[in-house]
Formats: sequence, structure tokens, C-alpha cells
Amino acid sequence: MENIGQEIIMMEINKQILDNLYAICNEVYSPVLSNPLNMMGWSDLVSKDLMDKFNVFLAHTFVTIGQVKGRTWLPLPPSDATSSEKSSSKDKAQSLEGALLHWTRQIKSVLKQDPESALKSGNNPDPLTEIQFWKDKSENLNSICEQLSSERIKKVLKFLEQNKSTYTGPFSKLQKEVQTARAESNENYKYLQTLEDLFRELTDNSIELADAVDLFIPIMHTTQLIWNYSNHYNTPSRLVVLIREICNAIINRCRNYIDGPKIFAFIQGEEP
Repeated sequence: MENIGQEIIMMEINKQILDNLYAICNEVYSPVLSNPLNMMGWSDLVSKDLMDKFNVFLAHTFVTIGQVKGRTWLPLPPSDATSSEKSSSKDKAQSLEGALLHWTRQIKSVLKQDPESALKSGNNPDPLTEIQFWKDKSENLNSICEQLSSERIKKVLKFLEQNKSTYTGPFSKLQKEVQTARAESNENYKYLQTLEDLFRELTDNSIELADAVDLFIPIMHTTQLIWNYSNHYNTPSRLVVLIREICNAIINRCRNYIDGPKIFAFIQGEEP
């Protein structure tokens, strides 16, 4: 009882383990480690190496939390990265350029995502997968745009521009690509939502297969309207993917409807 306060640390851990880990590292350990009083007796090299490795760990944790939530989170450099007096402008610029390169890789990975990849992987996706793809991509790109417009990231870009970094030009171009892809994803998801109820009926095994025939005309009519009015979902490559996924849904319905063993029993009994 005399020394319990010194020997035991109490804290609350919630179900979001990674969020909890990031909060503790960022709000507790980071200030403690970066406190000059706790670095007395250390060389500048040791102090810098420790904080660099700790910040990398923080960044990886932050990115992983985003991945768990299905989002691309851009890890931010330390809040004092542009104002710290310990580093020269050149060292600060190099550190921030590293963050910029990491953001570039993350963003390009999202931009490369294509709905056809589900078909290429041999998963035989149905058309609901197409709608989900554009929903996820639009939400992810909206999140990235929101992050890119934050004050912290603007501050990093401004600092690099002032220090004549060669990385700001390509990154500015990448930002425009994100805006274009965001507009496309948001519009594609908006239009494809008009088909969602029809696709749910088409893939619903509780509905009689014969009744599915009545869905073909409204599906094709709505698809034609999307082709006519959409600014982005009006290319052969987009339409081919959607039609193939509709075909997959029909094939799956037929496979569930047809009794394979019974058919082969008829064939063996010479009753074709």
C-alpha cells in the first residue's frame, strides 16, 4: 500500500487496440522521448536515430489503422517537423520529402485499383461487387482529398515549396489526378446505385428463377440510361465488366436451380 502509486500504472484499454496503441505512443511516449531533459547525456546522433525510428513506428501504426478501416490514411510527420530548431532546413526538407514519397506510393496504389481485377483473379464476382467497388473507392478518395486539404499537409507542402523541393511539382500533379478520380468514382457510384435493387433481386436465390427473366429489360434499360448520361461510365471497358458480372449472376442462379446429380442420373438412365 505504501508504494502502489509508484509501482503500478493504471490505464484503460478499449476494444480498438491499434487506436489505443497509437494514442498512447503519440500522446504519452512521444512527448516523453522528445523531451530534452530525458535526452541529457545522449549524443545528437543517438537522439535523432531514436526519434526517427519511433516516428516510423508511429507512421506504420497509423497506416495500419486506416487499412483495418478500409481507408488510406496518410501518416503525418511530427507536428514540429517544420519548426524544430534542432535540424537545419535541409534536414527538415529531406525528412518531409520522405513523407511526401510515402503519400505518393499510397495514393498511386488507390488510383490503380480497377474493378476488372476481381474478374482477373477468377472470383467470378456478381454485379453487386461492382457497386461495392465504386462505393469503397469513392469513400477512400474522398477521405484522401479531405486529408490533403488539412492544415498539417498544406504546411508541409508550403515548407517544401519555400525550400525549392523538386518533389512538390509531381505531387501537385498527383493531387489533380486524385480530384479527377474522385469525381469519377463518386459519379459512378451514384449512377450504379440505381441498379442495386435490381441486382439484389437477380442474385436472390429465394426468388424463382423464372421470375428473373422480368429483370432483364429494366436492368438493360437502366444500364443504357447510365451509358447515355454518365460522364465516366460510358466506355466499352466499363460496360464489358458490368455485363460479365451480370452473366456471372445468371450462371450462379442457374447452377443453384439445376439439380446436377439428378440430371446425370437421367443421362445414365438414357433419359436425356
